[in-house]
Amino acid sequence: MHRTGRFIERQPPFLQLLLLIVLVLTSMFFTFFVGVLLALPFFGLDVLSLLSEAARLETSGDIAMMKYFQMVSQVGVFILPSIVFALLASSYFIKYLKLDRLPHLTTVGASVILIFTILPFINWLMQVNEGLSLPDALGAIEEWMRTSEAEAARLTEAFLKTESLVGLMLNLFMVAVMAAIGEELLFRGVLIRIFKAWLRNVHLAVWLSAILFSMFHLQFFGFLPRFMLGLVFGYLFVWSGSLWLPILVHFLNNAAAVLVYYFYSHGSIQTPVEDFGTIESNPLFFFSILVSLGLMVFIYFDTRERRQSTVPKNHQ
Repeated sequence: MHRTGRFIERQPPFLQLLLLIVLVLTSMFFTFFVGVLLALPFFGLDVLSLLSEAARLETSGDIAMMKYFQMVSQVGVFILPSIVFALLASSYFIKYLKLDRLPHLTTVGASVILIFTILPFINWLMQVNEGLSLPDALGAIEEWMRTSEAEAARLTEAFLKTESLVGLMLNLFMVAVMAAIGEELLFRGVLIRIFKAWLRNVHLAVWLSAILFSMFHLQFFGFLPRFMLGLVFGYLFVWSGSLWLPILVHFLNNAAAVLVYYFYSHGSIQTPVEDFGTIESNPLFFFSILVSLGLMVFIYFDTRERRQSTVPKNHQ
């Protein structure tokens, strides 16, 4: 069957990036409007004023409304524009997003272990990041950044705090499932492809997508650990050729945080979520880094062999 190129596919990468930005903004406003309409039967006609008041997070109703619009935002900013872009870019949008193949079980197993062995390094980066400060001349900016960070932490704590299993399942769906699928669709499935075509360098594409991934969270004193996670997700995607792999490890990373917070708040474990994975012993800390590097090397060679085995003989 003859395959005809789609509109976006025929555009230069820079224009593709601009079109993606337009799609994200359009989708964000559209889904917010639809979200407001769908919220009317539950929150009443003054839903917008209630949303403004809900930001104070003073009641369970406030938190429920904020969670609802958080999920609306995830659909509008990440999921919908990525799918629409892929549909406009390729006749086979599932293949375009690298959702048409599953990673090999050995790669999956190594990646699952990796996301936990790298935790001590991620936590160390968090401590380093939190200790950074701007010059005195930029003190006002730093104060604003720390205020924003505290507000984000307050919102996260309000979202994760729950007394029921139903609330836990909702948190897992919102924080782990939706975030993993949506963010990987946009930052790995679409942006890495655009940057690779534009810059002609897969490593620059992975690093740039990781930078944007971290910046997008608008938590300045958590930039380094999120950037490192973005690198891990990006290389797992590029090496495996499957978006399902970074989706899985992204889900596990977020789900672990949700579960640790839940069990700690109920007294089932003694380790708070911010200390989960922290290793005080220097030998064990460096051992975890060596194991993580070893796993990355293993995944690279394991996936390379599989990629080479699928190359047709007349292309070798």
